[in-house]
Amino acid sequence: MAILFGFANGGSGNHVLTWSDGSVLRIASREQQPTILTRGDGSALATVERGDVSVARSPDGGALLAFAPDPVEDRTPDLFRMVVTGGDGGAVGTLEVIRKVPGWTLSRAVADAATFAIWWDHAGQPLPVPILGTRLTTVRPLTPVEREVLVCACVDLAIGLRPYLTSMN
Repeated sequence: MAILFGFANGGSGNHVLTWSDGSVLRIASREQQPTILTRGDGSALATVERGDVSVARSPDGGALLAFAPDPVEDRTPDLFRMVVTGGDGGAVGTLEVIRKVPGWTLSRAVADAATFAIWWDHAGQPLPVPILGTRLTTVRPLTPVEREVLVCACVDLAIGLRPYLTSMN
């Protein structure tokens, strides 16, 4: 309620994401503990352990995705950038956490991969929130579980305000 009325800008808590087909994903963003991702029926989807390299793990403990600092530039005044790899270590894409309006520019995203964005460099004025959004660019098709975990990670980063990189602290 505090977020709804503008008294808080996000943070730990239980966030619910509803797909257009009515299916639900739940994101439990917690302080100093892993984030818990579950489906609407309560079944476990994954757990995100945050650290120097954050790892999303399946219910059996296997690595699904890893979020590592971009080796070239993981932090700019406008955004945080991480490289996402699959459980096999193969490239999945990049995930950016936008901090300021200029972070929405597509110059890096277009250089990295052919992409389409609705805003095309016109994000408007920033809202009074610490994170303006996330941008995910993939280099290969995602599995359904990877897609769910990545969307949940975007919610965890932007609304839960969880740091997936050390530079975000």
